[in-house]
Amino acid sequence: MSMVKKTLLFLGILITLPALAISLNAAKSQGLVGESNSGYIAIVDTSSPELEKLVKQVNTKRKAAYAQIAKRNNIDIAQVAARAAEKLEARLSPGEYYQDNLGRWVQK
Repeated sequence: MSMVKKTLLFLGILITLPALAISLNAAKSQGLVGESNSGYIAIVDTSSPELEKLVKQVNTKRKAAYAQIAKRNNIDIAQVAARAAEKLEARLSPGEYYQDNLGRWVQK
């Protein structure tokens, strides 16, 4: 592989890495994801593999945490998720999205 190709490959990787490492807070502040009324995050508008991966990772962790809380309190996981949705919505910053009871995306 020529030096030019190696340099271009390296630059391409450097440019791509920050885009792959989007955080939940960054995705929320950019309006890419929002808090759904189910206690999980969801993509607000345009999907991408990066966002889908982020949503899956966050929701997997949340589901595990909700399951532990539900088990500890001997209640249904849906009850925990519903209460979490209320708390997460209350904590959103202005301009971030949440899903209302009718399933519409609303900006706080």
